[in-house]
Amino acid sequence: MGESLPYLRDYIHNRPSDPEGYELEGQAYRKLGRFREAVTALEREIVMKPQSYEAHYNLGFSLSRLGKTDEAIAQLREATRLKPDAPEAIYELGLLLSKKDGAQAAQNAFDTFQRVKEEGQLSLRAGTLNEKGSQLLGQGKLREAAEAYAEALRLTPGNAQMHYNLSLAYSKLGDRGGEERELESAVRLDPNLAKAHNQLGLRYMEDGKMADAERELKASLDVNPQFAEAENNLGVLYGRAGKDSQAVDLFREATADDPQYAQAFVNLGLVLASQGKFAEAEQQLQNALAVSPNNASAYTALGMVKAKLGQGKEAVAMLEKVVQLQPNSSGAHLNLGIALADRYDLRSALEQFSAAARLEPSSAAAHYNKGRALYDLNRRTEARAELERACELQPDYSAALYLLAHVERQAGEVQRSTALLEHLVKLAPGDSDAQSLLGQNLLRLGKTDEAIEHLRLAVQANPASSEALYNLAQTLSKAGKPEAKEYMVRFNELEQQRQLTDRVQQLGNFGLEAANARNWPQAIEDLREAMRICGDCRFSADLHRNLGLIYCRKGDVENGKRELEAALKLRPNDSDARHALEVLASLPVNAVTAR
Repeated sequence: MGESLPYLRDYIHNRPSDPEGYELEGQAYRKLGRFREAVTALEREIVMKPQSYEAHYNLGFSLSRLGKTDEAIAQLREATRLKPDAPEAIYELGLLLSKKDGAQAAQNAFDTFQRVKEEGQLSLRAGTLNEKGSQLLGQGKLREAAEAYAEALRLTPGNAQMHYNLSLAYSKLGDRGGEERELESAVRLDPNLAKAHNQLGLRYMEDGKMADAERELKASLDVNPQFAEAENNLGVLYGRAGKDSQAVDLFREATADDPQYAQAFVNLGLVLASQGKFAEAEQQLQNALAVSPNNASAYTALGMVKAKLGQGKEAVAMLEKVVQLQPNSSGAHLNLGIALADRYDLRSALEQFSAAARLEPSSAAAHYNKGRALYDLNRRTEARAELERACELQPDYSAALYLLAHVERQAGEVQRSTALLEHLVKLAPGDSDAQSLLGQNLLRLGKTDEAIEHLRLAVQANPASSEALYNLAQTLSKAGKPEAKEYMVRFNELEQQRQLTDRVQQLGNFGLEAANARNWPQAIEDLREAMRICGDCRFSADLHRNLGLIYCRKGDVENGKRELEAALKLRPNDSDARHALEVLASLPVNAVTAR
């Protein structure tokens, strides 16, 4: 110990304002029995660090050895105030009090020492049990782990960390009630245990207790503002509540605080995709795969984004990767099947839907999609069986009910079809297609008045349904109803509008083809004519954006900017138009404008 003193003196000389140097010097002198020098060093430390238990204890110990009993008692009392469960300070204090004839005070001190000593032994035993529980948990021996943690808590019931550990065991055992109870105990005992607040918030969210979940997740972030998992979970909560902008901000913060947190990138990508920002969503999902190359959630989301971008082949490739990663996942086969069906590869889709139904026989979605593929392959008898099963599993499955009604109608079972549709329109009165088909069935059954009622409901639900308008007009005419003429006029206007829409789409496609051939004058002419016919139709934003991009490609920045800005006014979340404007803004001010 003596050989360290020169080094300590050098340390103090170089860092005279660092209390650690004086603490180490005081301890060294105390252990060497040089108590006067110890007192000098420790008094300097206390000036700099008055809340140090070690400094007060060592100073009290040294003063007592110098015969300065009253001063020693004062320092030891302060030490026990700072650390009430420190047995060495309590014991030294008891010895000094007994010397001063303070029998009762000394006895109280020794009683406290004995209690602290016993509690220390209990804590030691509880710690051993807690460590055993953690080992058992790691080995997958969940019941034994929970028993070890519970025994530890019987010895030290006020230990928040042990309550949290027991909650982990209950979680793996599927004991939701036990998990929630232990987490609530943990945060009550230690309000600064951020991970317990986070986990409790997650449990509340899964139970639908959104206000309680938000409170706990915010409490977790109050303790640790850079806790990425809590940021992510609060983002999920806000996403479910429709607060997309707040969710996006939280997911971005989570990825900034933990750049290796793949799930936060996935969740950010999903929210951006839901906002129609597919290009940015794709980038975030690629970020997720960069840090977690075999992340099935990222591949699934990326596959769906690729499908939305019209990249069907790439979507299939992404979802095939998910099936490779999770061959026993019904959902993985189901998603791949849907992507294949969208590319009209019905036989391959059927294989995937069959696998999904085999892996999860209780999945209504798997049976419905299998039935849909069989229907499209004209295997109607097999389709009926699958659709019946889907409706048995989920009696309110609208899509399955509607397709099964079609199958029954085509098989001549109009009564059965009608019963299914009557059930469906009770579940979804605003389903125009179901109301229209029900009206047609009722006409076949000779129930004209009821048919008219449902055809009217179909038109109310979707005024642009030409089939419903035509059938209603024809039925009213046959029934001698004067309003038949009104509905026929509406039908003719709708057909005329549809023809104009078809012409707009045709001209838009011609314009894009001309642009790809770098025939700029023809491309611009086609798109301008499409815009003239369209007016304020639903394609207006697309036409302005495409025309703006064509102007930019031919070098006409001024007109390109004008058209892109017009597109953004019509559709503020058009990421392609916004990106193009950002590129234009980055160009030099004196960029050449070619016309």
